[in-house]
Amino acid sequence: MAHTSRRRFGPLAGIFFGIAGGVALGACVLAPILPERESGAETITPAQLSEARLDAEIGAAQADTADAVVASVAEETVAGTLTDQSVLLITTPGADQEDIDNIAWLLGKADAVDAGTITLTDKFLDQEGADGLKTIVTSTLPAGAQLSLDRLDPGTHSGEALGSALFKDPATGDPQADAGERDLLLNALSEAGFITFEHGTIRPADIIVIITGDDDGSGDRFAAKNLATFATALDTRGRGVVLAGRVHAAADTGAIGFLRANPDANRHVSTVDSIDRAYGRMATVLAARYEREGDSGSYGSAASAEAAAPARPTGPVRDPEPVTDEAPAPEAPVEEQPVEEQAAPAPEAG
Repeated sequence: MAHTSRRRFGPLAGIFFGIAGGVALGACVLAPILPERESGAETITPAQLSEARLDAEIGAAQADTADAVVASVAEETVAGTLTDQSVLLITTPGADQEDIDNIAWLLGKADAVDAGTITLTDKFLDQEGADGLKTIVTSTLPAGAQLSLDRLDPGTHSGEALGSALFKDPATGDPQADAGERDLLLNALSEAGFITFEHGTIRPADIIVIITGDDDGSGDRFAAKNLATFATALDTRGRGVVLAGRVHAAADTGAIGFLRANPDANRHVSTVDSIDRAYGRMATVLAARYEREGDSGSYGSAASAEAAAPARPTGPVRDPEPVTDEAPAPEAPVEEQPVEEQAAPAPEAG
């Protein structure tokens, strides 16, 4: 589904970017910019190393303190922002259970309705399972749902199929698929080892939040790109999707990085990095609210984020404004040759 893109800077933005600055200071220890000797090799004196370490420790302490402040107000900030909105969680194999639990708890504080949790397996995302995944979603597609004819990759087709089965109709609020059709698809994927979920807990969703881990994608670009494509295709069938993970997932080869690098996808799906921090978890919940209203954004502390977090919305959830643009064509994952080194995202200094 198409979204507008109105970025919002919250009142705690100064604190958030201070956190990013503290992280940046830590990089001085790993990559100091120092004069070269005649040999051309970079050197560092004990005094310079000690100063860099002290700066990094100060920055880390300031970041922890600032994040503790955010944690103390996060519950109050999100309270009531998702009242009566059904939120489904989709998690990946690399997602940290503590991140999942904390976001689920904060969604509860936002008064969201729990629509269940589905866990994707490695088989769902890797290239070896691609053909089997496509076969299942094609044969168990809910009645009336259609798959792209020009995008044949597993991320696109699985996103379209699961979106049709899991999302409510954006126009009417009614389930797009009946319970039997939804169970047929989910059970088939479960029996084939592509997903796991607790039977009887999955309900139609207004919003879907995908929680991933800290993988920068350098070890498996296909899986990272497949997840980004899945999230983008999933959004074409509903009212809103948020892809959230830790900061390294925002690397150029990470799932969040791939999605943010695609202008059309980035305009429709919200992304959040740094969910191991309180401000990242709070941003995830607030991003879900704005997604439900048709607005998308890129949040977190990575350089590719446009804001640390959305501002706290006011009033009841509103219907999205009518749009005329078509949903984006997700960029399919491709098998790529391994590279020697992939750089992690540079946090944006405040």
